[in-house]
Amino acid sequence: MPSPPLSIVQSLSPRVAVLASDDVTDSCAANGCSGLDELLRPWEGGTERVQIMSSTLTPTVHPTFPLRFVSYSSVYGAPGNASPAPEIVVDLISSCVGKHQPDEEQHYSVTRALLLNSRPLAPHETFNHPVGVLFAISTSTPDAMATLTRMYGQAVGTGAQAAPWMDGVQVLKFFVVVHDVSKKGPDLEQAQELLGQVKKSYGPHSTLLVINSREQTGITPPLESPDLTAHAGVAPLDLAAAEDPCALSQLYASTMSSLTLSPMAAAAHEAGVDGGKTRRRYAAKLSVDDVQALIALVRELVVQSLVPWMEARVREWNEAYQTNRRGLTGRLFGAGRKLFSSRPASPTPSNTHHGYNAVKGYYAASSVEALARRLADFAFMLRDYRHASGVYDSLRKDYAQDRAWRYAAAATEMYGLALLLGQNFFMPNTPPSTRVSLTTMQHTEVSSWLEQAVATYQSRGGTTQVQLDALRITVLYYEAWKAINEWRGVGAALVRAAGEADEVPCAVIIEEAAATDVRGAKRRGGKRRQAFHLVMAARRYEKAGLKQYSRRCLEEAASLLRDAHWGAVRDRVEHSLGRQAYTLGESDVAVVHFLKLLARDDLATPGTQGMVLEDLAQAYEQLALNPEQLAAAADKLRLPTPVFDVKKTSIVLAAEGSGAGRKAAWATLDARVLAHWDRKGKKPASVLPDARRIVAAVGEELTVELVATNPLNTPIVLADLTLDLEGDGVSSTRDEVALDPHESRQISLTVTPRAAGTLSVKSARFTFHRFLPTTQSLERRGRRLHATKAQRVTPTYAPDTTLTVHVEGSTPRVAAHIIGVPDAVLAGEVVDAELRLRNSGAQPVEDVQLLTSHYGVISLFDSVPSPVPNAIAPNRPFSVHAGIIQPGQDVAIPIRFSYPTPGRLELLALATFSTADGTAGAAKIAHTADIRPVVSISSEVRPARNGWFVSLDVANHADVPLQIEPPVPVSEYFSSTVLGGGATLHPNQRVRCVLSVKPGNFSGDLAQSALVTNLGKLLRGEDLSPVSPTTVSVKVPPGFLASRRAHRLSFAGEHLPALPTDMVPKLLPLFDPLDLDVAFPWTAGDRHGVACAHAIRPTPAFSLVEGLREDVGPAKRTMYEETGRLRRALADSVLEGVYADEGDPVSVRATVAGAVRGRLSCAFDDGLVLPITLTIENRSPALPARWTLRLPPPRYPSSVLYTGALEHRGTLPPGGSMNVETGVWVTEPGLLQLGGWEVERETGEPESSEDERWTPRASWAGVEHGPLIEVVRA
Repeated sequence: MPSPPLSIVQSLSPRVAVLASDDVTDSCAANGCSGLDELLRPWEGGTERVQIMSSTLTPTVHPTFPLRFVSYSSVYGAPGNASPAPEIVVDLISSCVGKHQPDEEQHYSVTRALLLNSRPLAPHETFNHPVGVLFAISTSTPDAMATLTRMYGQAVGTGAQAAPWMDGVQVLKFFVVVHDVSKKGPDLEQAQELLGQVKKSYGPHSTLLVINSREQTGITPPLESPDLTAHAGVAPLDLAAAEDPCALSQLYASTMSSLTLSPMAAAAHEAGVDGGKTRRRYAAKLSVDDVQALIALVRELVVQSLVPWMEARVREWNEAYQTNRRGLTGRLFGAGRKLFSSRPASPTPSNTHHGYNAVKGYYAASSVEALARRLADFAFMLRDYRHASGVYDSLRKDYAQDRAWRYAAAATEMYGLALLLGQNFFMPNTPPSTRVSLTTMQHTEVSSWLEQAVATYQSRGGTTQVQLDALRITVLYYEAWKAINEWRGVGAALVRAAGEADEVPCAVIIEEAAATDVRGAKRRGGKRRQAFHLVMAARRYEKAGLKQYSRRCLEEAASLLRDAHWGAVRDRVEHSLGRQAYTLGESDVAVVHFLKLLARDDLATPGTQGMVLEDLAQAYEQLALNPEQLAAAADKLRLPTPVFDVKKTSIVLAAEGSGAGRKAAWATLDARVLAHWDRKGKKPASVLPDARRIVAAVGEELTVELVATNPLNTPIVLADLTLDLEGDGVSSTRDEVALDPHESRQISLTVTPRAAGTLSVKSARFTFHRFLPTTQSLERRGRRLHATKAQRVTPTYAPDTTLTVHVEGSTPRVAAHIIGVPDAVLAGEVVDAELRLRNSGAQPVEDVQLLTSHYGVISLFDSVPSPVPNAIAPNRPFSVHAGIIQPGQDVAIPIRFSYPTPGRLELLALATFSTADGTAGAAKIAHTADIRPVVSISSEVRPARNGWFVSLDVANHADVPLQIEPPVPVSEYFSSTVLGGGATLHPNQRVRCVLSVKPGNFSGDLAQSALVTNLGKLLRGEDLSPVSPTTVSVKVPPGFLASRRAHRLSFAGEHLPALPTDMVPKLLPLFDPLDLDVAFPWTAGDRHGVACAHAIRPTPAFSLVEGLREDVGPAKRTMYEETGRLRRALADSVLEGVYADEGDPVSVRATVAGAVRGRLSCAFDDGLVLPITLTIENRSPALPARWTLRLPPPRYPSSVLYTGALEHRGTLPPGGSMNVETGVWVTEPGLLQLGGWEVERETGEPESSEDERWTPRASWAGVEHGPLIEVVRA
């Protein structure tokens, strides 16, 4: 049947003081016991099925009713010293816990037993005040009744009032007549006669106890070595087994060493403070009948005497208590004390025996408050929890008004505990399987009383001192909560009770709180709190000196935190574990813990892992002094985060130059090389080596590229870095590689094969931070296999071959490198560099050609042709060395490096070569450069009298000063004169220069008939003709052609988007005859380059494709809609695009004869006619223009009156002009705004040179304005 936990019932059970005569003590000593209290102790908790009457006269049968037997002298001899000091209790707990190993899991049970059973004899509670006194006399005593009278007088006289706050008179008096068979024989007549005298004199609470009746045999009970394990109690002994002296002796030995039944004696023995007493032989003279007599004595005491007497006292005291509270005096006194009294700030002494003595800090035993407290404790011990809770509730209020804080706290704690134990689950008539569920309100109320009591204890005693009262009551609550499986707020309550003291009891309680954090509904969500409490417990264990327990807590916390995301807490725990292990001399364990702290943590404070490295170095130094220990821990000494990225590790042959670049880009270059193949011998399928295997020659130097990343937030050093190889080869060694925090860097090591076969790179070996030898495997899984069903069901991977080299005896190989090109290059900068070729194979090679992914980036010094080809050159290989390169020979070829477009340039190149027998190969070259902007050029065209003015605005975007040279114009049609020289531009400065442009002596085809013909063929789907003309006579600076080519390709992509890229060089010439290009050479110190502006058009545009409109009919239907859409887009871009633009070619310019800077002086007589010359110009270089000029009539709302004919017509040839003479009538000086004439113009073509018929193309009309003239009187 359910009952409150035994730990609660036992620690708060009635206490009986045993006062025995010397003869009784001698008889007990024969059994190894120092008194009758020890002889009865194994049986004090064995009274079962005891019926108790509640205050409402309801009988209840309880499963057990334990007692606590103590010697009379330990209570009444010196009550103030009857209990150990708190410091001694703390030391005993620390010593007892420290005697056990952490894996024995005895720390909490030991602490609980010593806390609950070391309850002091205190004035503010009566649980340790004796409820009764057991008087024991022996039949062997000469004058037994006189001895009993003397003992009784001692108990009821002044000895009973040893302390003014303890009532020694109103206690049960129970009398025992002990008959020692070994002394007086088995005859009980004298004993019965003595018992009769005792009953006649002292009442019916008397009994006879017969002991020491065992017959002496040859078997002698051994000297027992006490079992110092904390026992919750002693299991009942089978009476049949009691015949065995050894079993009975062991039972007594276990009882005397129990921290529950004999806490102080057992703890003192375990702590080694018992003075080294010799071991005792227990129960040597006890028989089975004696054991039965002892059990019967305890039951008779409980059932017939103690419980009825306590029930009577509860009824009696309850009536007196209630009468006192109901009486008029009590009510008025209470109301006046509550509502109208005012107390001084500090308590004043009180000499009354019926109130609180504030000076000495207690209530007299005869006071109403003391009596009420005893009443409540009696009700609690009789398990009438509801009655007890009512009295406790009243008392805590009264004590609080009297400012008796310890009394108030004690009443408050017991009020909450009585409420908790008053739940139906703890009632004996409740089925054991009943599920208890406290409501939130009930649980909150109970927890609040505990919290209030604990806060009172701690506020009065200091936060850094152990408050045993707070720990003791919290453990009682905790035991009750465990019984009903209630875990809400339990961990917080335990931690609160532990306070801030760094003592073992507090650490044990906090560790128990960690265990509760994951129980009940918090099973999944309390791991973080559990880890936090474990760390708290570990810290206090360490401060208290129990490092083994501290380590155990930290290890449990670390196991909870390893898979969590609380990096800072996890690292702190691991570091503490490492420091503790190092302190305990376990250097191997310390190194393992410190290594776990070297995992990458991007959120940690920079530099924090530096301290870990120092501790790791110190621990490893000690570990290295013990070779056997170092060898045993070798498998655990691994870095948690690898230094090298296995996926980025690669092998680069010397012939490849670099492993950079995408496979698709290399494949494109390979296809271009094969498309322009012009070597002797059979054309190979590919000039690139087989991507599925790496092939090298014997003695050829390979490069293994490792990507090392520092996972720590502190600098590290990798010393003696080398590679472990499988096969015949040798690896180079890097002495030291320093990495900044979280830095990633590519590290290259060379490997040289020494024999044909297979050579594999297995691992990287280095000394981490100069002290920890480390080997990191570089092996990885190959591709996933799916050939068989088993491989598809179970993931199976092929062996990885990316780090395996197949070494051959003789293979032609060339290593190519670009030397002298910096990582950052200015746009258009011409860098004088070097292409270095080395024959790393065993055969001579010849005819080395170079193909780059970006046209014109690399060129030879004599690569500017004259005359300049007019075709957009395809990106094809060009020869860089036509001669033979012997094995081992190096050849340096001067080159120029230039790229006009800012941005990131990833240049890939293939250097192809061949041997005398026609075997071909290629070497990869990869170079990455940051092309930075340097100069921007903007242009503006304005008409002039004899041509145009082109204004060029040049801005410096570089971070260095630039010396801008005069511009170099490049054009077939235009002749240019530079107005102004060079300038020095600092960063973000601008300069403007002007070109005077006019048509030159050009005899070419401005209509670009060859281009138009190809456009027509393109639209009709016919094959294109070669670009014409094939060359142009222009002078260009270095780097200009690549820039012009890039412009033309960009032009085609913008204006002919439907045109395939490979068709652009076949269709468009490199130069347009009407384009004006300008190149600005610049220098910056020893650096030089050129900036270009392309396709400046001074002349008006005219359509080139008018003749194609009639030739191109409706698009034919095709099978595929996408093909038809592309054809329509191509036709639209040709017929409606840039080649179909028509610009207005006619301009009108007015001049006044004699006007100087817009001012004219005249003599006004009767009026003045100013002569005006209107010049009409046709600026089109290819088309004639017809025009009509209409001057405004007089009725036109204008102050200008024109004379003569108002309408003029004419036709202008390409580039022709005509003057129209007219006049303006001026009557007075003033400002004269010329203009207002309407001009209609039209371009076209005469149908024949002899016929005047005209075929129009485009027309324009509008009103134009002339200059402003100021006319003044001469």
